[in-house]
Amino acid sequence: MNARKPLIYSLLALSLMGCKILGERKIVHIDRQWGASGVRQIEVREIDGTINVTASDTNTITLNAVIKTRVPGKANQENQGFFTTELDGDTLTISRPHDGRWKIHWGFDADEYFVTYDLKVPPTVSLDLQTVNGRIASRGVDGETHATTINGVVDIETSGTNEVEAKAVNGIIRAHFLKDFHGASFKTVNGRVIAVLPPSASFSGDFTQVNGDVEAAFPLNIHSHPGSRRVSGEVNGGRYSLRITTVNGDIKVENGGQAPNPPAPPAPPAPST
Repeated sequence: MNARKPLIYSLLALSLMGCKILGERKIVHIDRQWGASGVRQIEVREIDGTINVTASDTNTITLNAVIKTRVPGKANQENQGFFTTELDGDTLTISRPHDGRWKIHWGFDADEYFVTYDLKVPPTVSLDLQTVNGRIASRGVDGETHATTINGVVDIETSGTNEVEAKAVNGIIRAHFLKDFHGASFKTVNGRVIAVLPPSASFSGDFTQVNGDVEAAFPLNIHSHPGSRRVSGEVNGGRYSLRITTVNGDIKVENGGQAPNPPAPPAPPAPST
């Protein structure tokens, strides 16, 4: 008897037990809302998903989730089982369900569903946003912000009245501080980092990269670090920290001030009499 056959049959049975039969991709829309009077922080924990957050002028948090899925939703579960929402004290948490057990993936169910979250929140809330495969974007939210993705872009626009932290592995990080600057930390491996600060920003810059260039549109008082690809310096008194690290990518620190108006043309000579 061939001793390999039982082993082959066992592996085949194990693989069939561990995989799912995926159907045609469908799109599911889920809309939710919460009163925002007591919410101070919003956390999003995703694996395959894009997170978009914009400021709202209402006292309501609204969520529109678009799910591209190959597996059917579960009508008897919250949000059809695609994600969970929990309001605990002053924190609203949105996350993909996970039972904590280790699973074998054979490649059949690696693309079950992808979620795009569009959140509208009061501008004062703080954000803690995490995804593995997906983009993170925030517009007009002024609370303390933390954004982390592995494969995706981080794009943040804020007034700058609180600290901002952003991390990526394969992705660009862009941050635009419109009015003020109270500290920031940006770190990526494969991607450039672009930080736009107002001309009045007071910061101590510490910039490290391996394969790339550092460009700063501010008059930095440079401190060199022989033997390393690190540049540091202070601007306008160096009150807050700006730390930027990348391995393969450029670092750009831009001045977001408006360009000065061109000088008025000289007045034409007075006509002779």
